[in-house]
Amino acid sequence: MKHITNIGRKHFLLDENINQFFNSIPIPSYIWQKTKNGFILIDYNNAALKVTNGKIKDLLHEKASVIYEDRPDIIEAINKCFREKTPISVKLEYLMKTTGEKVFISLKIYHLPPDLIIVHIKDITQWKLAEENLKNSEEKYKLLFEKSPIPIAITDFKGVIIDCNKASELQFGYLKKELYGKNYLDLGIYSPDLIPIFKERISQLANGEVIKPVEFEITKKDGTKSWIFNQISLVNIGGENLVQSFITNITERRNFEKKIQRKLENEKFISTISTSLIRTVDIDRAVRKAVLEMGVFIGAARAYILLFNEEQALEFYIQEWCVEEVEPQLINLTTISKNRFPWIFDIGSENEMILVRNLSEIPEEAIKTREELEKLNIKSLLAFPITINKEYYGYIGFDNINSISEWKKNDFDIFKTTSEIIGNALERKWAEETLKGSHQLLAGVISSITEVIYLVDSHFNVVWVNNVAKQMFGSRITGQKCYGVFSHRGKPCKECLAAETFEDGKIHEKEKILTNVDGKKKMYWCTSSVASFNIEGERELAVLILRDITEAKKMEKSLIESENNLRLLNKSLLEKIEEKTKELKISEETYKKMLNDLDVGFYKGEFKGKLLMHNSAVNTILGLDASISLIGSQFFNDLNEQKRYYDELLTNGYITKFKVQLKNFKGESITVHLNSHLIRDHEGNPKEVEGTIIKFIKKA
Repeated sequence: MKHITNIGRKHFLLDENINQFFNSIPIPSYIWQKTKNGFILIDYNNAALKVTNGKIKDLLHEKASVIYEDRPDIIEAINKCFREKTPISVKLEYLMKTTGEKVFISLKIYHLPPDLIIVHIKDITQWKLAEENLKNSEEKYKLLFEKSPIPIAITDFKGVIIDCNKASELQFGYLKKELYGKNYLDLGIYSPDLIPIFKERISQLANGEVIKPVEFEITKKDGTKSWIFNQISLVNIGGENLVQSFITNITERRNFEKKIQRKLENEKFISTISTSLIRTVDIDRAVRKAVLEMGVFIGAARAYILLFNEEQALEFYIQEWCVEEVEPQLINLTTISKNRFPWIFDIGSENEMILVRNLSEIPEEAIKTREELEKLNIKSLLAFPITINKEYYGYIGFDNINSISEWKKNDFDIFKTTSEIIGNALERKWAEETLKGSHQLLAGVISSITEVIYLVDSHFNVVWVNNVAKQMFGSRITGQKCYGVFSHRGKPCKECLAAETFEDGKIHEKEKILTNVDGKKKMYWCTSSVASFNIEGERELAVLILRDITEAKKMEKSLIESENNLRLLNKSLLEKIEEKTKELKISEETYKKMLNDLDVGFYKGEFKGKLLMHNSAVNTILGLDASISLIGSQFFNDLNEQKRYYDELLTNGYITKFKVQLKNFKGESITVHLNSHLIRDHEGNPKEVEGTIIKFIKKA
């Protein structure tokens, strides 16, 4: 470039190549020359001509002090560059004199020895607006982040917590200041078995893989357990990629699933025991097994059946040890009398069961009973009555000797039902034992049994029936063929129980469908055994007992259908929960924005407690700056109004247009309407209140 000192020339003349290069620069550029009168504009490029709509021509050879008379900062920047011979870079807001447009510009000022200054002026308005929009977006994100009712945490890829919101404190029990800078894998919140899984998930996320949500159990700071649903994703904050975790408390849902599973297990348990007791020949063995299974199921150390004797004391009929790999410690008592355990007998006579979770529950007036239980090393006791024909015959009992049992009420009904089934089995056993007695007493004993009983000879002739058989199959049965009366056949049945008994002398059992005299088909459990022998010792008569199991089979079928239905219901619920979770994720950002953009005040607080969250409209109603948080404060000034408010919520579950006066920050009274509803926990207890606040404006 040639040095030109004659500023009176029309243009600053450049070498042809340099001139082409100068005009090809896409950034508006201006050349100033230092004179004794200051800096004079001596040339500009095509980009400058274009951005000023050609008006820059009118400013050629004008002094900088005139062009920038209202911008001493620009003149000072040019002087500084010339004085220090170093490049200057500044960003500032500027009013274009040539167009009247207010823009943001970036100045790049360079010294060209010996007396020239070149200034590149770049319009950065769009960049500045984008920067401000980004700043606003970050501020909105921060506000939504903090006010979100869903716990959100930001961590690096090593698990160090960068930030978390207020909801995270409520979820985990830690204050935010206790979490910042800590690695969440080291807090003891998660089971050690989960740590490798978490690390693998973070590694997959860093590699750009889509991470599916997971559910797992956590331990809060206070030691309580909770189930959460966790979804992680990448988030860029300040140019850095971090891990964003959304956490949803699903403890109630998991508890509900657990209840469903427990109910299915209970019903299956009843069905299994009922089936085994109905079909077995050795009832004592089946009852012993059932009692043991009940003890294991409920988590007891010992399980037993106690039956009343003639002196109305209880005697052990069956006693089982339920803890595997531990030396059995059975109760070494012959009888349990009322004189020794008076309080237990009184409780048993007044209630449907005997329940002592902890010996400390036993009152002082029953100290003798407590001392006797302590001698037996019993920490907890549970017993259900055995009733036959509405009479008490004894108890099925369970106890623990090593710890206090947390027996659940949900299991009690299932054990009452099981006790009834065992009572029926014992009744059957005793009845069958009676049948094996004297042939002379057979008719009298059999007549008292509620099942159908009849005797047949080796030619299948019915030789005797009880009254129940006559009621069910007709009064003229004796002398007829059994297959004609009971099966309506013209020849013996292919699988005849009586024929099998006559052949091998053993007891045979089978399930059969028979038609009664009224034409109704019923399901019977049929048992055949030898009733008597002739003089030669041959089997002469067989006794057959038909026990009506129609209702039991219906119940068994119903239980199976119930189990299937509950399983389908559980699957449907899981699908709906998954669907709702997806919807929640999709609507999360919308919800957050809607919450903060509401024209009415929205709040959520503890029942009769402190405010947990609110939107900015509440601040507006109370005349407060939007940045002020009311969390932890109370609404009501008048305790009577507060009591009336909570009483109505408890009664109706909701409240509308509740008119109340509040104090604003100036101490002035304002009238508002509260529209609220009550949120209860899974046990039905009041937990939280959620609703809106609308300022009351009197109509003119």
